[in-house]
Amino acid sequence: GGLPWWFRGVLLGSFAMHQACSQTMFVSQMAFFNAVSDPRVGGTYMTLLNTVANLASKWPATLALLVVDAVALPGVDGFFVLTACCTVVGGLWYAAFRGRAAALGALPQAAWRLNP
Repeated sequence: GGLPWWFRGVLLGSFAMHQACSQTMFVSQMAFFNAVSDPRVGGTYMTLLNTVANLASKWPATLALLVVDAVALPGVDGFFVLTACCTVVGGLWYAAFRGRAAALGALPQAAWRLNP
């Protein structure tokens, strides 16, 4: 019995790739927070931005676990229904807010300061 070695290798490679991408996104986010933080406030502003980012990234997983059984359809697992719904909502969000996100990205660093 047990899992074949090739499957374990694929699983380990997938996990390693996930961790590499996760750490890259974290470092990029911290670099952005560092670039836009007002030096007069110091680390307090960076801590606030990081706290808000952490809260924003954690609650969707909790909500998904709460509703996954409720959205199950006869013959279809709730995971697949929730994945489809979240994909649609994400696509709609992207279509609605991509211009605003691009405008925020184009702002100069001084615009992010407390007193520009």
